[in-house]
Amino acid sequence: MNKRMVDELIPQAYGVLAEKDIGIADEQGKIDSRWRGQISSFGASVAQGSLLAAVSFFSAQGGAEVDRSKLMKAIAKLLNLDKPLFDYVKAADPLTAKENVINAAIAIKLAMSLYDMGKGA
Repeated sequence: MNKRMVDELIPQAYGVLAEKDIGIADEQGKIDSRWRGQISSFGASVAQGSLLAAVSFFSAQGGAEVDRSKLMKAIAKLLNLDKPLFDYVKAADPLTAKENVINAAIAIKLAMSLYDMGKGA
């Protein structure tokens, strides 16, 4: 994790969460509290396994209560990618990709704290 990079990404992450095409924050500026659990689970998945495996898993909704693929779209948007996050991760240098994705995920998690939380928001 690069603390300076995370600090630079937090304001951008705040905006990305509110974008309609991402759909994590609603029009009232609230975020369903289940998103915090999903972004935390993503970080744990990267730590326990591999970045590519975590991105693959989170790129589909699966049995999750929220569409966790939106988190992968938010990370890709935050990193200014013009392709899906999975495509970036599989083609990029593994260490660089991991640091970039982790920095973005941490910035998103911290930016979520700036929104009101609620169940089913």
